[in-house]
Order: sequence, then structure tokens, then C-alpha cells
Amino acid sequence: MTRVSYFSRFLGVALCAILAGCGSDSAPTNPPPNNGPPPGPVTNAPVATVEIAAGVREVAIAHSLALTATARDSAGHVLSGRTISWTSSATNIATVNQDGIVSAVALGAATISASVEGKSADAAITVTPAVVAAIIVAPDTATLKLGESRKLAAVVKDDQGNVLTDRALKWTTSNPAIASVDSSGNARGEDEGNVTITASVENKSGAAKLRVFAPVASVTIAPALDTLEAYDVRQLSATLKDAKGRVLTGHDIKWQVSDSSIASLSNVGVLTGVDRGTVTITATSDNVSTTVKRVVVIKYRSLSVGSMHACDLASGGIAWCWGLNGREGRIGITTLGDAVQSSVPVRVPGGFRFTQLATFGRHSCALTADGKAYCWGYNGSNVLGVSGMNQSATPMAVSGNITFKQISTGSEHTCGLAIDGQAYCWGLNSSGELGDGTKIAKATPTLVTGGLTFTSITAGSGATCAVAPDRALYCWGSNVLGQLGDGQPIAYGGGASSTIPKRVVGGLAAAQAGAGLQYACAVTTSNQAMCWGSNNGKFGNGNATDSSIPQAVMGGLAARSISTGYAHSCIVTMTNEVWCWGHNHHGELGNAVGSGSNKPVRAGGSLLAADVAAAGIGTGSGAHTCSVSPDRLTVTCWGENDVGQLGNGATDAVGTSISTPAIVVGQKPLPPQ
Repeated sequence: MTRVSYFSRFLGVALCAILAGCGSDSAPTNPPPNNGPPPGPVTNAPVATVEIAAGVREVAIAHSLALTATARDSAGHVLSGRTISWTSSATNIATVNQDGIVSAVALGAATISASVEGKSADAAITVTPAVVAAIIVAPDTATLKLGESRKLAAVVKDDQGNVLTDRALKWTTSNPAIASVDSSGNARGEDEGNVTITASVENKSGAAKLRVFAPVASVTIAPALDTLEAYDVRQLSATLKDAKGRVLTGHDIKWQVSDSSIASLSNVGVLTGVDRGTVTITATSDNVSTTVKRVVVIKYRSLSVGSMHACDLASGGIAWCWGLNGREGRIGITTLGDAVQSSVPVRVPGGFRFTQLATFGRHSCALTADGKAYCWGYNGSNVLGVSGMNQSATPMAVSGNITFKQISTGSEHTCGLAIDGQAYCWGLNSSGELGDGTKIAKATPTLVTGGLTFTSITAGSGATCAVAPDRALYCWGSNVLGQLGDGQPIAYGGGASSTIPKRVVGGLAAAQAGAGLQYACAVTTSNQAMCWGSNNGKFGNGNATDSSIPQAVMGGLAARSISTGYAHSCIVTMTNEVWCWGHNHHGELGNAVGSGSNKPVRAGGSLLAADVAAAGIGTGSGAHTCSVSPDRLTVTCWGENDVGQLGNGATDAVGTSISTPAIVVGQKPLPPQ
């Protein structure tokens, strides 16, 4: 570089500095203001105009809008570095800060002005309503009673979550028959059901789900019966109605019982009888209650009388016995001995539930609901159907696992009908009473020979009788006094016995039969009682003559059932009267007729009965009778009571005659176990 060039360059730079205008086309600029366009060249020129940038001039209430302003000189150059002042003509409509941010306050119009050094520009701003983004109805779910009203509230919000209070809502219902709604959101229940209430504005909506229910006005408990048997189960139901008498559904029901020791009640209304007494049942719904009383009773379903004891089946299939327990445990007391007895019923041990009971001599048998046989008491000749023991106070399962539909006990043997009608017998067989073609005792149920089937069977003292499906009557076993009814001459001291069933002569159509001591009786399908064998007044035909041909019981009585005991018999008539005949040394006929009667006498005066049982004989006296009332609520006994066999809580001297029926006491089943 030459000296001249260097000097020329220095001089040029100095001159430019003095003139402050030399150099390149793009001179340095100041930083732009926050709300202006890119700055122009730095200049001291005065402001000639102010411009507000074009753009949106509408803003929704509660929202904001940014405005920008530019100052220019007379040549139109942008002037930077100038302070801009912002103002609003109506701050109640819209406000503006010094950065040009406009905030919408209320609906309306406002002029926003930008001023610089005496120059200004205006922007007309319109504040518009906020756009609805959501509607929230509260409560969103509710329950109304019929006729009840409830105010629903709706909150309207914009897209920023601001609550909008200036919107007119439209309220509607999906089903005005269920619930109506007015313009203020008041919903009213009109009928039972579900409904949707909707609030809407500007194509937006919110909804509430309502369930309208009719309040309960009345509660009725069914069924209407007021008596329940212990251990029976009844499903109760409660009918709910509104004030218009319409049946209501879908309401909760609370069940209560006043005494759960008498009857239990589940929370769904299942009532179970427990013990004798009266309870109050209450059903409550919507604070409306009703009560009914239920009387729990104990009924006696089966009755049977032994030689010096008696047993019955109470509600729940519980066996109770009273009288002599003896060495055999015949009433179920585990303590054995000649003097062991009870004048009140004791529960047969083992916790069994039976459906049928049979007693004749010193042992008893019963059937469970599944047809299994159990026996207890004396076990001579294995009459209990088990071997290896002399007696048992606790019911023992009969061997053979046969399913029976009926069981009957004799003095020293037992018989049962299987579900197919075939007869089986076991125990003593010295006279062929087991009917198996032999005279050999059996410890296991043995099929009666002959291929016959039967509808009922009865075991007595040394003989057995059974009714066939065609109503023909068959007997087998001892025939010493014509008790098989075979029509043959009676050979006193030793008539021919039969080890197989023989048909009773006379062509009678039997409905039911009973075998006693050396005689038998039957009730025909025409309700005529007939007897044969050893008479001695036991036929009830007005004389004492023995006969191997059935003889009609006199008196024209229409018999429904018959029971043959040791030396007396009783029938229950179609009108539930009890008539007895035979020996009466201890009052067993229920009538003060001296030592006996060879024709029927009315037992117990006005006594009525569903069943009657005359005492049989194994060993002992066999001189008492028991009956069950027609409603099966009461058991009565009469006759000899020297070992408490009447069950009335007392004993009487040997030989005492008690012809007035006494109520058996203390019979209450235990609670379920």
C-alpha cells in the first residue's frame, strides 16, 4: 500500500464520521419495541402517523386480543424507539395494557387507541359472548319419590373453564310421564321409572339421570296361613303397593321375627318353625311396616304302642317314647334295669329324623326319609335286624341295606315292605311268621316267599298279614286258633301254621289289616271292620266264639283304620270317633264297662282321633291305648299306667283302671341340630 492511498483512506473515514451519513445502505438500528413492527432506520424525524395493524377486531368475553401499532415519519419511514400509549374508550367493556393486550370485560364495543407524540390511531373492538364448551348438571344422578320435586343446577363453561352465567338454558325430559321439568330446572317425579333430564344451550348439553320411585303405602305378607309346624319351612312374600294401590317392585324388604327360638326367619323371608309358641313376623319397606302372627305347633305324625310303653313321631320326625324302659332300652334310655321308666316322653337318642314308627312288644322300629330302617329295644332272636347284642337303647341300622316304604313290628319279629312292594321279615320264626318257607330265625331281612307284592303289612304275635295291590289279604305264621283266616276247622291246642302267605277266605277286599295276639282284623274298602281267630270278645261281633272265617264287627260303624292289641281292638271311624271292644280290666277301652265288651263302645266320650293304637304283647300287660287328635296336635292315652305308659307325668298302682283319656305331656322337639 502506498502512502498516498493510506492518507486518502483516513481522510474518507474522518469525513464520514463528521457527516454521520456515509457508509453502507443499512445503517445501525435500535431494538424494536415489544409491540411494533421491525424497526426502521434511527431518525429524529417527528411522528407523522400512527397505524394499528390490521387483524381480528372481535374478542370473546373473558378472553384477550393482542394489538400492534407502528409510528412513521412524513416519508412513511418506520420510526423506532418511540413510546406508544394505549387507552380504551370503555374500560367496562374492554381494557388494554401498555403492551397492547386487550382484555374483554363485558359485552359491547370499545375503541382502543394507540398514541405517539400527539399522533394516534384507533381500533374498534367488539366484545362478543364466550362460546359454550360444556354444560355440567348437578346432581348428575338422583332419586325422586313419586310427586317429589328437586331443583337441578346447570353450570355453563367456555373452553378455558370459565363459568358463563349469561346463557339461557333449555331444560327437557326424555319421558315426561316419568318426570317433568320446568324452565328453571325443577324436576318432578310423575311415575315409577328411569328418565334423563337435559340442559342445553348453543348445541351443547349436559344431563342428569333420575330414578323415580313410588313410595310404599302398604305392605301385605303372604301366605295368609297363621299356623306353622315345627321344622316346616315356608317362603313368605311381601306385596308392596303405592297409594294408588299399584304393586311396587324393586324395593328392599327387611324381615324380622320376634322370637328366633320359636321360629327363625332369613333376610329373604324364609320362615322355619323351631318350637311350640307364637311369634310376630314384621316386613318393612321404605319405613312402612306390617306384622302378622304365626303360631308354631308340634304335630304327631305317627303313633305306636308296645306292651308297656308307647312312642310317637313329633314334628321334624323326632321319636319320643314313654313308659317302661326295662332291661331292653325300649324307650331309648341308655340306663337299663327292671325299674327304669319314664312317665313323660323322652327323646329317642341318636339324632334321627324318622317318617314312620312301629311298636308292638318290647322293641320299636322306624324309617328315615330315605327308607332306611332302624330298630331299638329288645333283640331276642335278632328282632332288631342286627346280631351280636341282646338289646340297644339307641336305634340300630337294620342289616341288608334295603330301602323300605313301610315297617311293622310284632311281638318277636319285624317285617317291612320294600319300595317295589316285596315283603321282608326277620327275627323269631318258630311259627313261620317270617313267611320264607322255613321256621328258622333270621337276623337279616329275608324275602317272603311266593312272589307276591303288597301295599301294606302288619306283624302281630307269631303271625303276619299283608294286603296285596288287588286288595286280597294274605296271612302267614301261627294258626293255632284260626288267626290266618283260612276257613279251616280250629284245632285247639295246635292248628297248622303256614310258613308261606295264605289268602284269607271270604273274598274280602282289604284296605288295611292288623294282627294281634292269636287273632287278626281288617278294614275293607267299604269301611267294614272284620276280625277272625281267637275271639273271647275281641271280634266285636257280640259273642265270644272263635272263627277262622272273618266276622263283621257289629254296630254298622264305618271304619277308616283299625288297631289290634293284646286282648282289645279299636277303630277310628270316618267321622274320627274312636270305638273299642275286648278286655277292659284297666280301662283300655276308654269306657267304664266293667271287665270288657264284646261289641264296640265309644272311647273317651266325645274323643275324636286321627289315629288310634292298642297295646300289643311281648311280655307284660298290654292293656293301654293311645290316640292322636284329628289336628294331630295332641296325644292322649288311657288304660293301665303302672310304669308311666300313659305319659301323663304320673304312675298308678297295678290294677288301677283309667278309662278317661289323659294328655301326654312334655312333647317338644329340640331345636335343629
